[in-house]
Amino acid sequence: MAKSTDIKVKLSSVDEVKQFVDVMRGYHGDVDISATNKNYMVDAKSILGVISLDLRDELTVKFYDGISDSYMSTLKPFIAEPAVA
Repeated sequence: MAKSTDIKVKLSSVDEVKQFVDVMRGYHGDVDISATNKNYMVDAKSILGVISLDLRDELTVKFYDGISDSYMSTLKPFIAEPAVA
């Protein structure tokens, strides 16, 4: 059984949400997304679910079946930049 993987993403526009959901729909497994400091998750393959989140927040994507390096490369445009101290 694969280990789940969490990544942080930042989506700043409706167009980015559409592109992100298209990429998520290509993932063959369960994947959810949540605002990092919130207590609820939505299906990352649902455009309405993702748009319902506060896009001002950094978001956490949970891949329940793990993620390959090649699939991770398709997510690079959405990965949140680390905070600079």
